[in-house]
Amino acid sequence: MRDFDAEIGDERCWDAKAEFHWRTRGVPAVDAVLQNRDEVVALCEWIERHRVRSYLEIGVWTGRLVTLLHRLFRFERVAACDLGSARALGLPFRLPPETDYLQADSHSPEFARWRASLGPIDLVLIDGDHSYAGVRTDFTVNRAFPHRFLAFHDVANDHPRVAGVKRFWTELDGAKVELVRPLPVSRWRMGIGIWHEPEPPATRD
Repeated sequence: MRDFDAEIGDERCWDAKAEFHWRTRGVPAVDAVLQNRDEVVALCEWIERHRVRSYLEIGVWTGRLVTLLHRLFRFERVAACDLGSARALGLPFRLPPETDYLQADSHSPEFARWRASLGPIDLVLIDGDHSYAGVRTDFTVNRAFPHRFLAFHDVANDHPRVAGVKRFWTELDGAKVELVRPLPVSRWRMGIGIWHEPEPPATRD
């Protein structure tokens, strides 16, 4: 097993400054991976164990997470969709050159056409609209296309702005893995949840 904690040691993740902006402005207006570092490490370990070779991220902010994961795993296919909110705030935005990128609403017909063009994707990380209706729509849309796993950010977060994700995750049936670690700079937990279709019931001869 690789030492992912060491490999991402210089990467800026959610920190006290991001937390301050989130609490005071409602937007974590920083150029950083907007996830708990320890949960990113756990996600990397999970990706390695499950031999994920294609990755789609919905809601990439400044592109730091998708760029980090592609650097670590050199996916055979990497894709991203985002509304462009970070750039609208004047923050930098970067993606790996190989990224198939769409700037659009992930609930739009344009996204559905683009997602169909990507073909099978091993892992789709949904980290865009955190409302209950929004995350449910992202799940429904992406479930309809070939995939191995669908993942969600903030599955353990009770903060009113994002609690819709936790509600949806709690209600979701199927095989689920939760990567939840303490977040020292916040009273709120985040959590990454990974889901796949329920196994069909065994048949008897």
